[in-house]
Amino acid sequence: MLKKVFCTSLVLLLCSCGTTKGVLDGAGSVLEGLASDVRSVGDYLN
Repeated sequence: MLKKVFCTSLVLLLCSCGTTKGVLDGAGSVLEGLASDVRSVGDYLN
């Protein structure tokens, strides 16, 4: 029970200060970079 309360509090704290948006934007940028690298490797194989 205490673990659920802690996790919920942490998520609310992160959402309220905007950190979650920054983390998700950063993760999106990393995934876009990986996708670009995979596409370029695919071009070499063709």
